[in-house]
Amino acid sequence: NMTPPEREVLTVVNTGASVISLGGSAFIVLCYLLFKELRKFYFKLVFFLALSDMLYSFFAIVGDPSKGYFCYAQGYTTHFFCVASFLWTTTIAFTLHRTVVRHKTDVEDLEPLFHLYVWGTSIVMTVIRSIGINHSHIRRLAIWCSTQTGRTGKASDFTAERAFRTFSQVVHFVTFYAPLWGAILFDGFTYFQVIRMLNNAARMAVGISEGAYQPDSRPDLKALNRWGYYPLILIGSWFFGTINRIHDLIEPDRKIFWLSVLDVGTSALM
Repeated sequence: NMTPPEREVLTVVNTGASVISLGGSAFIVLCYLLFKELRKFYFKLVFFLALSDMLYSFFAIVGDPSKGYFCYAQGYTTHFFCVASFLWTTTIAFTLHRTVVRHKTDVEDLEPLFHLYVWGTSIVMTVIRSIGINHSHIRRLAIWCSTQTGRTGKASDFTAERAFRTFSQVVHFVTFYAPLWGAILFDGFTYFQVIRMLNNAARMAVGISEGAYQPDSRPDLKALNRWGYYPLILIGSWFFGTINRIHDLIEPDRKIFWLSVLDVGTSALM
């Protein structure tokens, strides 16, 4: 329901933000591949997270999703790698919690389960998402791959079209936004426990040393506390997208252009 100039603006915003994200993610991937000292289990999780982000950004850039069935190819790949991206954040949060809070040392043995969980769930969510695709028209499938539906024909056809559109949006919520916000809540709760544990340990260390606090530990503690901002990054990236999808459910025949720009821009910058 957007004009060609509005769609052009969305294309530019999507491409520009995705190029920035692609560069940042590729830099992390390159560092991991070049520096052998980074090839440890914890950095490996960050590597797979950055790899998912890099591929998500790459496929978001390629081509104009308004061009026929290319929309489906872009939609499937971006959906898959975006789900994989925020699922990798949950494996990092789980690893930190298991190591710092529960004092377990077996996290490296869980790597095969992490891959099964992330890639398997991403495939399942992408396949289920395809149920909400009407292949007689171009459907919203990726971040901003918009619906192109005709408004001509019988009233019954229009009613069926609108019902299917609502069904498609509900499926999108179930296969993307539900696991996304589940991951955000899990990350937030887990990081809260990890940071609280570290702060308690720091206070105990100060008490044991009778106030002889090591000054060089302050920067480390500050760095650890920054973990708490990571869930906020996901919230900032997908807040406008979530609001936009809710608006689509309430008013499916009217798009808010400025909200779509914020949706596309912030999600592509993740």
